[in-house]
Amino acid sequence: MDSQTRDICEHQSVSNDAALLQLKDNSEGYSVDNIKDKSNELEPTTSSSTNEILSNPENTQNSNLNTTIDPEPYKNFHLKLYAEDKGPKWYPVRGKIVTPPIITKNLPEAFKFMPIFGAPKSRLELQDFQNAKVREYVGCDLGDEEFNKLASYCSPMHLKTGAELVMPTTYPTQGPLPDKNVDNLDLDGAGENLCIVKKLKLRIEKDVNNHYTRKLKYRGVRVIPPSLDDDYKIPLTPLEPGKDLVFHIRVYRPFYCNGRFRNNTRHSIFSNELVLLGRHKLSVLRDHIVCANDVGMRVDVSENPDDLPTTSAKEVFPSGFLFINNVFYVDMRKGCVDYSKPIREWAVKRGLGEFPHKDMTEVTLDQIVIRLGHPDVYVHQGRCEHPLSVSRVRVLRADECRARWPAHGALSHNQTVYCATCAEFGARWIVTGCERVPFDPAFFCDTCLKLYLYRDGKKICSFRAYSYRGNELNLLKPPG
Repeated sequence: MDSQTRDICEHQSVSNDAALLQLKDNSEGYSVDNIKDKSNELEPTTSSSTNEILSNPENTQNSNLNTTIDPEPYKNFHLKLYAEDKGPKWYPVRGKIVTPPIITKNLPEAFKFMPIFGAPKSRLELQDFQNAKVREYVGCDLGDEEFNKLASYCSPMHLKTGAELVMPTTYPTQGPLPDKNVDNLDLDGAGENLCIVKKLKLRIEKDVNNHYTRKLKYRGVRVIPPSLDDDYKIPLTPLEPGKDLVFHIRVYRPFYCNGRFRNNTRHSIFSNELVLLGRHKLSVLRDHIVCANDVGMRVDVSENPDDLPTTSAKEVFPSGFLFINNVFYVDMRKGCVDYSKPIREWAVKRGLGEFPHKDMTEVTLDQIVIRLGHPDVYVHQGRCEHPLSVSRVRVLRADECRARWPAHGALSHNQTVYCATCAEFGARWIVTGCERVPFDPAFFCDTCLKLYLYRDGKKICSFRAYSYRGNELNLLKPPG
């Protein structure tokens, strides 16, 4: 057992101490008050180590431990959460932000002792349902008054001072800080020396025109709250909180790199975050990745710009694959070819090893071994490569049973590409090889294209024109 698994198991065993002392038979009159009276009976049995009990459960058959201790929580003591990092690797990834390979299907078993299972009939009963689960988890037959007192004592509201900044929403926005709350910020002598307070005051003094948001790293990212609907009917098996897994996958814009042209951005540009269930196939993940190269056909229509192709590039070239944790998940649906085959053959010739490959339509997200923060890739349309990364895996909450899946957790604001001639309207065309344009390629709107490069419907020079639909894309609605 590795050190990381041992640490998790030790943490779980400590968390299970409360569940360990649950009483099975209420008819004997066991309660919190008389546990001390039974301590003399428990002492000889509980003095043995936990490892001895686990290794030989038969030792407890003739002891009082059989009637007072529920061994169910200890079944996950030897639960394996991390897989062995073996097999060929395409490139080494170093850093603390990348986790070891995680066996995600074992996560529900690891948290089975927590009060996270079950769901209310409606959202109106959610608070009462969660309170009942907590009371069942705490045990001890607490009355309403005792439970309310315990809940008030453990409330996170005690961490607040009453002088915090109150934002208009729980989700990040692009607007400035509320002035009325900033002006009323009262701090004692110790708070005045905090670095964050000094920077906040300096920002308020200098940022008169509220230009601070332009310097933020994620200024163009909009966080999307989950969509809840009590009337929404899920066509799959009903979701189970605590058992179903939720995957947060960050998708980035295409990264181009070849011998003549290199994208010299400092880092990959974020596009959107997809939120999927563990029961979803990898093909569902692929179908929800939106790219402009899947929409427009790269066909020269300069002779007749009104005669546009009726099909999309994804319909003509549907092939693609996902490369996750050094495994190729290939789309083998009708009309697709295996893009990974020449890559795998090249890797064998170069001595990198034989990389496994699977059909993405037969593998679900909770069946794969992932590494959080690891840079993976989605390849389609020949050489269009989208970096992606699994940023978070968690169990489904009780308030998410009626949410719509798959969903979007965040969305990057796409910048509109304007016409290079008028700089007023969005671009609809890409023009290359034109002697009348000082740069190549050039973007044109409909009006400027026909006024500048056509006369009486005829081309006035030699050039190639391609339809551009990047400004029309909606990342929230994948094209069918």
